[in-house]
Parts: sequence; structure tokens; C-alpha cells
Amino acid sequence: MVKIQNIKSADFGYDESAVTKVRDAWMHYESAALPGMTVELYPAGHVAGAKMVGVHSEGKTALYTGDFCLHNTQILKGCNVDALPQSPDVLISESTYGGKIRPPRTELIDQFLRQIASTMKDRGNILVPAFAFHRSQEVAKLIDNAIETGALPRYNSYMISNLAQKINGHFNANKQLFTEQIQQQDRPFEYKHVKFVERTTDIKEPAIAICTSGFGHAGASLNLLTQWAEVEENSVIITSGYLPPDSPLTLAKEKGHFRVNGEAFSVEAHFSQIELSGHADQQELTALVSRLKPKKTLLMHGDLDQAEALSKEISGLTEVCIPEKGEPLSI
Repeated sequence: MVKIQNIKSADFGYDESAVTKVRDAWMHYESAALPGMTVELYPAGHVAGAKMVGVHSEGKTALYTGDFCLHNTQILKGCNVDALPQSPDVLISESTYGGKIRPPRTELIDQFLRQIASTMKDRGNILVPAFAFHRSQEVAKLIDNAIETGALPRYNSYMISNLAQKINGHFNANKQLFTEQIQQQDRPFEYKHVKFVERTTDIKEPAIAICTSGFGHAGASLNLLTQWAEVEENSVIITSGYLPPDSPLTLAKEKGHFRVNGEAFSVEAHFSQIELSGHADQQELTALVSRLKPKKTLLMHGDLDQAEALSKEISGLTEVCIPEKGEPLSI
């Protein structure tokens, strides 16, 4: 955030002292005994290192999910519900996709690979905007494995993100966070068929490009969007379930045109949104409540319509509350 506010000449209220405070408060262990309470962390299955937080105090238990996912992905195990505190007094749950049900992940992966293969037949370019953390690695691993096993033909494939490349190194050094299959590989995030390059000018077309930013606002993904969107043989595959309304990707997908720095671009490329999300959908959110049996559930971190849809679904399983911002609650 400090870097972003400096680039944008904005003031979000952060400076280097905020970075120091976060670093000093970082919890490097799975549980802690504090005065009057204990705190325990549980793998959330959302992205590498994501944790749910359980707080036990005065005979009461609260579980805060943060973002979570129950199903396994290409590189990460889903959350193990059996390891979580059962019958907590209060469950504080995300509700990002509280009103949405996605197809099984295997179907989404097949759809993703079919779209890539179709574009390859036309010798087109494939743009996959992705977040530098976790999503870039997941998509790169998926494409790398598909080429290695013959599910996709050999094709020029690139990752274009200095930050994603740095994260590859951290993931290699902490492979215990990932699936057993990943752990058995020497350096799982050094890809055989996906090459890291620093600039869009370094790629050889036709190509697959996995690049930041994930929402297409800037960086290589915006650069390639302006170059490739007007060519009918090309494809843009959006793997995020959510896009900001002002994202060039949103405008390109929904309006068929977008503008960058005043220049207009019309869209001829094939756009598809295939949600390889690390969030639980309504079925998984409901399954968590059903299995944990909390006395009370607070829904947050989701648009009101999503929280209300989930509330309706789980109201027969638990007492449900959608608190207002700043509303005090007691257990």
C-alpha cells in the first residue's frame, strides 16, 4: 500500500511505520495463549497461508473464517472442517459468494483448457490476467501440467510479473503449505513449459500470457489487452469471479469496447469468465454451517444481496445476523 500510494501520489494513511507494526505483530505459530484467552489458527484453503482464527475465552468459542474454500485446487488443499472447533458459540463467516453456486471445479478446469485449446488451433494469443499471489502460480502450474501431459499442445507460454516470480521462490521454499503432490516435487514452482519474462516485448507470438494486474487496470495485462483485444483469433480468459465495474476487462467483456488514456478499443477477441476462485460458494458456505453447528452465525465480507441469500439458506441451521458496520455485538 505504501508503494501504491507513492505511485499514485495519494495518501491512504500508511507509511513505513505501519509496515513495521504489521511485521512485529505477525504470528509465526498455530496457537497462542494470551491473558484470558487462547487463539488458534486453522488452514482456510483460500490461498497459501490463509488461516481461520479460533478464539477461546471464558468458556466461549468464536471462529472467524476469513476467506475460505472447502474443495481442493490444483496446488492447495481445501479447508479441513473436521479440524475446526465444533459447535462454536459464534461463527463469523465470509459471504462473498453467498448467493452463487458454481459448477464443480473439474468442469471449470475442462472449460478453461478447452478454451485455450480452441484458441491454439487458430494460432491466436491467450491472455490470462491473474493476481501475482497464488492465482498466477495456480494457473501457471495448470497450464504447465497440461502441456507436460499432452492435454494441451506445446505453445509459447509466459508468466509476466516480477512480483509473481518472487512469489514462485517463496512458494518453492514453503512447499509444505501445499498438496502432497506439490510437496513431493523438488522445486514445484519452477515450470518446464511456462517461461518467466520481464516485458511483453520479450514474448514470441502466438502465446499464452499469464500476467498482472488481475483486474486489468495496469501492467502487462492492460498492455496486452490493448494489443490483443481487437483480433478475432485471440482469447481473454478471466479467472476471477469478481471484476470492479471500472475495470477495462469488465467494459471489454460487457460492452464490447473500452478506453485507455482516451484511446478507444473495440473487442473482437473471445472473452470468457471461468471462475477458478478460492472462495467458497453458497453450497460450501452452507456445508460449513451444517457441519459445525454454530449457535449463532454473523455474515460479513460480502455484498448485502449475497449475505441475504446465504442467510435465507442457513436460517434453519443457526441463528443468523448480518451486522451493520460498527454495530456492537455480544456473545
